[in-house]
Amino acid sequence: MNGTVLALSFLFAFGSTFVLAFMFRKKLSKMNMAGEYSWDMIFSYSLVTMGALYGIWYGFVYGYSFEACMLFLFFSLITGLGISLGLHRYDTHRSYRACSIFLFILSVWAWMGGMKKATWVANHTLHHQKEDGPDDPHSPCLFNRYGDQWGFLWSHLVWMLVQRPHLEALKRTDISKIPFIRTERYLFLPCLILGFAIPTTLLGWEGLWVSFLRMFYVLHVTFSINSSGHMFGKTVWKKSLSRNGSWIGALFTMIGERYHANHHADQRSAFLGWRWFDIDAGKWLLLILERFGIVNDVRRPRFSG
Repeated sequence: MNGTVLALSFLFAFGSTFVLAFMFRKKLSKMNMAGEYSWDMIFSYSLVTMGALYGIWYGFVYGYSFEACMLFLFFSLITGLGISLGLHRYDTHRSYRACSIFLFILSVWAWMGGMKKATWVANHTLHHQKEDGPDDPHSPCLFNRYGDQWGFLWSHLVWMLVQRPHLEALKRTDISKIPFIRTERYLFLPCLILGFAIPTTLLGWEGLWVSFLRMFYVLHVTFSINSSGHMFGKTVWKKSLSRNGSWIGALFTMIGERYHANHHADQRSAFLGWRWFDIDAGKWLLLILERFGIVNDVRRPRFSG
């Protein structure tokens, strides 16, 4: 381990994250909006960024093995599916039915990806209720009606670093109905650590740094749905500002979430990619599991692509 590179990564990660939070808190204040630093999010995001920066340096100097690349893809896919199929399509929208074992597996995958059910579902539900309005938790239109560079950064990341206290009173989600919500307080941290421990046990330092890169990648893929998914691409019947991205964007996200306009047009659909060739790994997994009876009542899109 190179201590100098790690220290520089630490300084840049924590410094840039705090500067972003400071700038946006000041901007909110000028708009007479209250904003409070979320120190736990500032610290945790900075830690992931620090690890990812060191991981990039490690890759340039030593390179990554084929096994490390495969672990990166595998853990990116399962944690992404845990977020998309678990937190999004089931916990929030109940777009299919499944047995408890499968729902628990999805929960573990989401926790390995660093996402908590209670906050994720409540924020996403409020997002649909207040879409791209001033009370949307992560709208890119907060500072400009059509979105701008400030709105992009806000919706992509900063809304988690600087929280607006009044939004908590608007959240009406009954989190007690979310599967394994009580288990989360005991298993979230162990599962999060497990996502790093398995690759590290298998590959040593290489496995640790590729795990930080995987976490950074999955987080920003998730964040991009709030930012790019409401600013770039094609709308569906102009029912909302949400957008469907290109096939390239869908390929990078893998799990189907880049078809964001489809989702806002038909929120109960379990399929985000409506056409058979749309890249939606969540849809493909549901189709396979439906054949084996592991999931059922899978809601199809009401509209064609």
